[in-house]
Amino acid sequence: MECTDHVVVGVDGSPASIAAAVWAQDIARAGDWPLTILPTPHLATGIRTLLADSGQLVAAPGMLAPALAEASRTAAMVVIPARGADAPIVPVMDTVAEDLLQEAHGPVVVIPATTWNTFDRPVVLGLDLEEPGVPGIRLAAAVARRAGMPLKVVVADERCEDIDELRNRAVAILTEAAAELLPSSYDVMISPHEPADALLAEALEASLTVVGSRGPNYRGQRENSESRRLLRLTSTPVAVVADHDPTP
Repeated sequence: MECTDHVVVGVDGSPASIAAAVWAQDIARAGDWPLTILPTPHLATGIRTLLADSGQLVAAPGMLAPALAEASRTAAMVVIPARGADAPIVPVMDTVAEDLLQEAHGPVVVIPATTWNTFDRPVVLGLDLEEPGVPGIRLAAAVARRAGMPLKVVVADERCEDIDELRNRAVAILTEAAAELLPSSYDVMISPHEPADALLAEALEASLTVVGSRGPNYRGQRENSESRRLLRLTSTPVAVVADHDPTP
């Protein structure tokens, strides 16, 4: 994933999906990415006209989630609301978001209903020193550099026995994974808290938080449960980046 392709957003006409489209438009402009909009067939003509001024409209063949999953093969990121049209208040994410998080071939940015658009705050990356997710590192670095946002890397280590060593390991991992994408300067923060708690504290003041997801079962792994908790509690956009491709 080189983050050189388009930003994709799915729109079903709900206020949440319109807000996601606005966020996608803003990040695409900030990072100089083309914007592709996948509207559902029943979308009102007025909304279609409004969206057409922001990016390229491409008809979604059939259900929105599979169309977005297919689009994620070539997208820098796919942007969706946590809940779309006719979704219940509970759970936090509707079935479209749930399905896409499991089936996407690339980064999925989930926009909560309470978010606001600001790109003067940092991109926050959760970094696991033992099993670093290279796609997530590259996304965070590319977004920060292309959009001119600060990059803050969070390493959670409850022992925090040697902060300098942990920081040096983090820098080495980042350099190996994304040397050509990293901004000229960035911060590495070593937190003594659990990964989910450390990320949540930083996510509340972030433009975008980037976390990894491993394995075919999104709900079944520890790191994925941490991602899920972050999605449930934060009021800012979260990019979930799979370290696997779910299908050929």
